[in-house]
Amino acid sequence: MTPMIDVVFLLLVFFVWTSSFEIPEFDLPSSIAQPPAGGTEISTDTPPPEAFDEIVVRLDRRDAQLVIEVGSQAFPDVAALGTYLTEILSLGVQPPVIVDPADQISMAVAVQVYDAARDAGADRVLFAAEPE
Repeated sequence: MTPMIDVVFLLLVFFVWTSSFEIPEFDLPSSIAQPPAGGTEISTDTPPPEAFDEIVVRLDRRDAQLVIEVGSQAFPDVAALGTYLTEILSLGVQPPVIVDPADQISMAVAVQVYDAARDAGADRVLFAAEPE
């Protein structure tokens, strides 16, 4: 019985010495986790930028007109879309931009949207693909 108590005591001492007493959510950087402030002072700084999962740009053709949509917002041309993407990316976030052209959209239009997203400052611009 005594040797078993010695082993348990040594294991307990080992785990206490090697454990970290820091809060684990602050170990990895993220946009949500912030280290605790030294006091209870409330910060009046600007709020952190909203996190976007992804920006999906849908391209379609209705009544022989090109329709560019991001969510429920429609844009009259590629330049207006580029301005919108520049405003979002100026917030300091880098969500992936996914270009989703319909079947009747030419590759030239899809590449124009791709170029507008890259010119706006997007790091990752992807094309949507149909699952096989």
